[in-house]
Amino acid sequence: MRFDTLYEDTIRRFLFEKKSYRIALLPGGFKPPHKGHFEALKHIISENDATHAIVFIGTSERDGINADQSKAIWDIYADYIDIPVKVKISSVSPVKSVYDFADDNKKKHLFVGAGEDDMKRYAWFEKNADEFPLVELIPIPPKFGRISGTETREKILNGADDALDFVPHEAESDLDVISRILNIESADEPEDVESELPDIDLDGGESPYDDIMSTSGRGSTSDL
Repeated sequence: MRFDTLYEDTIRRFLFEKKSYRIALLPGGFKPPHKGHFEALKHIISENDATHAIVFIGTSERDGINADQSKAIWDIYADYIDIPVKVKISSVSPVKSVYDFADDNKKKHLFVGAGEDDMKRYAWFEKNADEFPLVELIPIPPKFGRISGTETREKILNGADDALDFVPHEAESDLDVISRILNIESADEPEDVESELPDIDLDGGESPYDDIMSTSGRGSTSDL
């Protein structure tokens, strides 16, 4: 290795290790992730000067939309956020993932975003502030939760003309990719029995949507 390359790598590693991590955490079901979720994550990041972000997705399927589809869409949204975003499918639940991550990262500033109804799920952090002094709960403004997930899933299932209205405007150029990820068909088109989604291994392995992402010129986001 050339000396100048070695020197640059050493300096970069030193600066990276010395950098103060400020990590935004957004747990949820996200079936599908909509513009309200996207704006909520941006809000947590901007209000707390976050350097990294992690989205934890629940494993449960809702009206035919599963965790792998949610992750594939979040990976697209991540391209429109100006800090590194890691999207993870929780092995048990998003809430447990937040607590596990906090346990393993007590020296990093963590900002946990939650809606008003979900704040009580993270009360342990406030009750045990001495153990988690760097964890802050960030209320998500109600304006980011006004999109109905149930109505959105119904539109997707029925192939409604406005089925993709949940997508943030930043990702409008990716509508075709998102449509394929969700297997959306026009309500006027006959059902294609061969287009059913494959079985999905939520415990790991490759996502069945990796091919869609790769053909669209996208790759996975990098780890923290």
